[in-house]
Amino acid sequence: MHKFTRIVVPALAAIAALGSAGVASAQPYGGYDHGRDPGRDWGRHQTPARAEAIRAQIVQLEQRVNRSDNRDRISEREAWGLRREVRDIREQFRAFNRDGLNDREFRILQTRIDRARDRLHFERTDRNGRPDGRRW
Repeated sequence: MHKFTRIVVPALAAIAALGSAGVASAQPYGGYDHGRDPGRDWGRHQTPARAEAIRAQIVQLEQRVNRSDNRDRISEREAWGLRREVRDIREQFRAFNRDGLNDREFRILQTRIDRARDRLHFERTDRNGRPDGRRW
């Protein structure tokens, strides 16, 4: 048993040391935390999949506004304002996505989409002063 411990313990220590060295080598050179150095780009631009997810959310939001307007769940004025908001989000997305979305731009767009969704929900559920909820 003594001979077994002499061989196994150093082998386990070597494996542990090599395992932690692999993790340390995966970090960016110089200890930078993904783009904190303004002169370097450490991959802060998002994948095309995230840009496509934003694009799909914008399309879905536009469809929901149109559907709500067609079903008279929101007034023409409310629909016009929501369409303008969706158009502005789309234009900002195009401007941001020219060189890829970074984390900040992604968060800005996601926040604007969430606010527009909340506004659509509010406009659909408000009764505009009518107890039965009809618009006209």
